Amino acid sequence: MEYSVRVLERTWLNSETFELTCTRPEGFAFAAGQHVRLSCDDLEREYTIVSATHEPFLRFLIKRVPGAGLSARLAEIMMHGLLRLGKPTGYLTFQPTDKTSVFIATGVGVAPFVAMAASGVHGFILLQGARDHSGLFYRPLLEGAALTWVGCLSGEDTARRAGSIFHGRVSTYVSDHLPHGNYTFYLCGSHPMIHDMTHLLDERYPAARVYSEAYS
Repeated sequence: MEYSVRVLERTWLNSETFELTCTRPEGFAFAAGQHVRLSCDDLEREYTIVSATHEPFLRFLIKRVPGAGLSARLAEIMMHGLLRLGKPTGYLTFQPTDKTSVFIATGVGVAPFVAMAASGVHGFILLQGARDHSGLFYRPLLEGAALTWVGCLSGEDTARRAGSIFHGRVSTYVSDHLPHGNYTFYLCGSHPMIHDMTHLLDERYPAARVYSEAYS
C-alpha cells in the first residue's frame, strides 16, 4: 500500500539535520519506532517516524547527505510538494518488561526513541550520542521522559563527565559507567556503532535482551 502526503514544514535542527512535517493520511496507523519508505520521483529511502502515534501530522528526522540522494532533495523541496509514503514496518518498538530499558542512539538514530517518548513511554535510561551539543536533538522531551538521560559527545578527546553530559562515545559510557543490572537494550545508529555495542553488551550483560536497528 502506498499513500500520498504533502510537505507542510521543514525545520532545521542544526547545519545538516532537519525535521520534515507532512500530512498524515486518513486511517494511517503505526507503532512508535516504526519506519516508512519515503519516495520523491525516482528517489526513495526509509525514515523513522518521530511523531507520537496520536499526532495529526507525520514528522521525520533527516540528515542531509551531500549528493543527489533523497535527503538532499527533501532539504530543498518546496512546501506543499507531494511525496509517496509506504506502509509502516520495523520491529524496534517498545516491549514492556520488568527489566530496565536502556535506549542507546547516535545521531538521527534517536528518532524511534523520540516517537516512543512522545507516545508516553517513560522511565528508561537513554544514552544519546552526538559530535557536539547541536546534535542532541529533542533533548527537553527525552530528558523529561527518561529516568536517566546522558548526552555522550564524541567530539571531545578526553572522556569525562559534566552533569548529564559525558565527553566520550556511548560505548565508552557503557563500558565505564553503566552499572551491572537487569536490562533490555534498544540500539539505533550506524552499523559500526551497532556492531561494537552488540559485542560489548554480549560481554558485559550476557543475560540482557538486545533489539537493534542500523541505518546506512
